[in-house]
Amino acid sequence: MSLPLDTQPPSSILRDDDAPPPPPVAANRPWLLRAYVRWLREASFRRHLSVAVTIGALTLALLIAAVNAWQGGLQVRGMLLEQGGRVAANLASNSSLALLYAAADNAEEAVRSSLAFPDVMGIEIRDTRGRLLLALGSARDLPRSATPPVAAASDPWLDEETEDSWAFAAPVWTRPEPTPFDVTMRPAQLLGHVRVIQSKATLHRTQTSLFLSNFGVALLFATLFLFAVRFLALRLTRPLAALALAMEKVERGDSDARAPAGGPRDIAAMAHTFNRMIAALQEREAELGAHRDHLEELVRERTLELSAAKERAEVASQAKSQFLARMSHELRTPLNAVMGYAQILKMDNGLTPKQRNGLYIIHSSGQHLLTLIVDILDLSRIEAGKAELRLAPVDLIGRLNAVADIVRVMAVDKQSALDLQLHPSLPASVLADDKRLSQILLNLLGNAVKFTHVGGVTLRATALPGAETLPGHVMLRFEVQDSGVASPRTRWSGCSSPSSRPATPSSASAARAWAWPSAVSWCA
Repeated sequence: MSLPLDTQPPSSILRDDDAPPPPPVAANRPWLLRAYVRWLREASFRRHLSVAVTIGALTLALLIAAVNAWQGGLQVRGMLLEQGGRVAANLASNSSLALLYAAADNAEEAVRSSLAFPDVMGIEIRDTRGRLLLALGSARDLPRSATPPVAAASDPWLDEETEDSWAFAAPVWTRPEPTPFDVTMRPAQLLGHVRVIQSKATLHRTQTSLFLSNFGVALLFATLFLFAVRFLALRLTRPLAALALAMEKVERGDSDARAPAGGPRDIAAMAHTFNRMIAALQEREAELGAHRDHLEELVRERTLELSAAKERAEVASQAKSQFLARMSHELRTPLNAVMGYAQILKMDNGLTPKQRNGLYIIHSSGQHLLTLIVDILDLSRIEAGKAELRLAPVDLIGRLNAVADIVRVMAVDKQSALDLQLHPSLPASVLADDKRLSQILLNLLGNAVKFTHVGGVTLRATALPGAETLPGHVMLRFEVQDSGVASPRTRWSGCSSPSSRPATPSSASAARAWAWPSAVSWCA
């Protein structure tokens, strides 16, 4: 059987995984406080409000009943004290003969008449010496005051008060009457005292009756107020519970869930706002769905286009690879022939040193060209953009002389001089990539010779001893200086671009110098 929304605990509306974690409870708290905190955390707001209003109404009812009973008790107490004083005074006026003649029979009728008053428990009559003349009822030998107060010498007074009774005392005086034979009025003489014991039962009954009646009336009004508060709490919590249930349905994926617009105006406004928000979210979700479908269609079209472009690129790449494979055979065949005849000619003992040096240059240039062809044909590294360095021992001095001899042939054809300046600190052998080093230096020297028409080109190689390097390493500096065309400083930053070209020559004697520490860029 399902509970109504306003009576369900929060755990039935909020899921366990969404509920906030309970705050830590100190182990040293009293068990009553821990139970109260646990009840506050687990009970609903309506129950909190009902319990708080009930406790407040009961407390207020008890307070009102106690105050009214106390005020009524004060009034009844005053009336009973006044009654007890009158009874004691009346008995004292009727006991003078009994004390004067020490005859208890003369006061017995007056004592019995006084005992007939409500709450009068006992009466005793004593003379001035404290001797008991008459005692009726539940009178006890209560302590009595030795001398009455001055203000109470002729009036009754409250002699003693206990939790259950009052003890009233009144003096008994003689009543002298004037006679024709007396010259002066004789003074009144104290004969003794009377004591009246009066019960507080009437006061207690009155206070209890006032307390119960006031508490009943206050409790009735508190009950009515509690029902009114409960009704208001239902009007507050029931729409909130319905709104929470609608939120939970939406969270589970039910986008058609709506919150009922009931209850107070503020909560109804919240429900209307929630419903409008869900409607707006549905509209946006529909728009996003349409846009997503359109994007998926565009992605499919572009995927087909990319697939076709990929197929065309693969066909073109395959054709390029086939072309380069055929060209490699066509290029290496005559190159191998040139290098072979250069080796055959070097075997002739009748060659002059100049001729033998020329054949060495032809053979070195062929080997360099063959290395370049192999690099061009290595499509996997070229297409991936990776160039591996193959480190091997290199005769640095010999390699630099070989590069200079290869370029010197072109410099001689242009009637330019090529000078090689090697610093004495250069190491004889280094661990480097011979092919890459030769390629860089040949590009630099070739560009310098190409744009130098008058003058010459100088290649300087030095070692930098002060450079920060790892142990066993050396920093080399290569400088190429020529007297050809100069480039303005604004174009120096683009000298590493393969498409760079020098500016228009401004002077035939202009000079330029390039310096690279261990890694060299080139400017075409």
